[in-house]
Amino acid sequence: MGGITVHHLENSKSQRILWLLEELELPYEVVRYQRMMGAAPPELTRVHPLGKAPSVEIDGLVMAESAAIIQYVLMRFGQGRLAPPADSPDYAKFLELLHYPESSLALRTLLPLFIRLFGVSAPMLEGYAAHGLGVQLDHLDAMLGGRDYLIGDAFTAADLQLTHELQFLKAQGQIDDRPTLLGFVDRMESRPAWQRAVARGGPFNLGFGA
Repeated sequence: MGGITVHHLENSKSQRILWLLEELELPYEVVRYQRMMGAAPPELTRVHPLGKAPSVEIDGLVMAESAAIIQYVLMRFGQGRLAPPADSPDYAKFLELLHYPESSLALRTLLPLFIRLFGVSAPMLEGYAAHGLGVQLDHLDAMLGGRDYLIGDAFTAADLQLTHELQFLKAQGQIDDRPTLLGFVDRMESRPAWQRAVARGGPFNLGFGA
C-alpha cells in the first residue's frame, strides 16, 4: 500500500506527525483511535507491536517513535524544508534538539503528573521531580530567550517536536510563570499548519489529570 497513513490517537504525540505533514503540504490519510481508560486501544498493536501512537505507514513501511518518523519523512519528502542543511554548523544542534524532547525532557514532564495521579508522597521523589523539571525549563528559557525559534531565524522540525511537551506542561499548569515558554507555544499554535492538523486530528487537549 502506497502513500502515508497516520494512525492517530486522540490527544497524543501523533498530533506532531499530522502537523509535520501539514507543514510539508503532503497528502496523507488519518485513522483515528480513542483512548480506553486513558491508554491506547489494543487495535494499535495490529499496526505496530508496541501499540503506540504515533504509528505511521509510509509506502508500506510501518514506523513508530516521533523523532525517527520526523527524521525519515524529512529525508524522503522534505526537500530541504524544516531543517538546516546537513553540512550546516546548525545541523548537529538540530539533531540534538529533535531528539531532546523524547529523551531528556519527556520523563521530567511526566513525573510530576504520575506523582500526583498515583498519590505518591515521598519527599525525595518529589524533590527529584521538581528539581529535574526546573533544570529542563531553565535550559529552554535560556535557549528561547529573545528568540522566536530554537535554531536560527526559521521554524524547524525541532520546534515542532518541542511544542508538544510545552503544550502538555502549559495544560498542566507547570509553566504559568514562564512567559518565554508560553509565548513560544502561542507562536507555534498560531501557525496555519498547526491549525489544519488539529482540524484533521480532532479536538486537542492535554489537560488530563490536571
